[in-house]
Amino acid sequence: MLSIRDEVFAEWEKRVRSLIPGADEVSHPVLLDTLPLFYGNIAEALSPGFDRENAASDSTAATGHGSERARTTEYKAVEIVYEYQLLRDALLHVAGRHGIRFTAEEAGIIGSSFDQAIRDAIEEFTALQRAFRQRVAASLTHDMRSPLSVIVSGAELLLATDPGKSTKILQKILENGLRLEQMIQEQLDAISKPAAQSPPLAMVSLDALQLAREVAEHVNDTTPAHCEAGGESVVGWWDESALRRALENLASNAAKYGDGQQVRLNVAQTHGRVILSVHNCGNPIPDEQRKNIFEYLNRGQHTDKIGWGIGLPFVQEVAKRHGGTVVLDSSAQSGTTFTIDIPIDGRAFNPPS
Repeated sequence: MLSIRDEVFAEWEKRVRSLIPGADEVSHPVLLDTLPLFYGNIAEALSPGFDRENAASDSTAATGHGSERARTTEYKAVEIVYEYQLLRDALLHVAGRHGIRFTAEEAGIIGSSFDQAIRDAIEEFTALQRAFRQRVAASLTHDMRSPLSVIVSGAELLLATDPGKSTKILQKILENGLRLEQMIQEQLDAISKPAAQSPPLAMVSLDALQLAREVAEHVNDTTPAHCEAGGESVVGWWDESALRRALENLASNAAKYGDGQQVRLNVAQTHGRVILSVHNCGNPIPDEQRKNIFEYLNRGQHTDKIGWGIGLPFVQEVAKRHGGTVVLDSSAQSGTTFTIDIPIDGRAFNPPS
């Protein structure tokens, strides 16, 4: 399987660009997005002794694919289905060309992998706009509660105190009222403007491996867990501050919610994309939490751990702004891995203003 991977994707890309409208205008890294991860999961599912039911189980690679297609292409839902079908056909075609024959059981695993991946990708694709509106509503209720509280309590104090204190209280009311007005305007702008009109990220050339090592050092300084970074040097164009915060979020979460022993950061590249993975051992993330784990303000069962619900949506947003996504793979056998999968050159997704 892995020995023919590049040939499979070359065949798939040729078919997709000729058969799916608009695909010929999509760059190579964006076209592939998380599909190489999905392909690797197929190989694992077919490997004896590896506890993976199919390529889509214990993984969010397919939902990440659906999300990327919704954000970075003009695809329709039916075209996502079609490209998965074309990938399956390319796999079988190239395997046959190399004399690789699948048993009935293996064919069943491959079939169920694609069936579930299609369902997951389409569900994410169609839910994206609805999720965006839910996020705006959540932000309004969450972020505006504090200034509103100051305004209300200030008004109450005005009724109960002497006039000498009124000036200071009125100043607080004015400041928080203006702050609330700004929040409302920002939310209205977010609703009315497409994502492409968001303020651009500050793109700089940097080495992802060096950044990962600095993040590992930060985690070692701030948590009891041992964190190390390795892999290959990958120089690309990203927003250093945003990517650093995203990696720190993932690594800190791994130290906090893993077994508390070791956190591993790894840097790799494939098909013009950088793969930044953060792995920890320990109890896997439950199935019922995986589906919504990147949703805004979702905290799962960790409501006593401040920051968990805000951090992961932030990480996903950073990946999206760089033209990529975040994939979660979590099982009892392999532990938990969060993977930031983004193009090496993010400048195309954040053109200078």
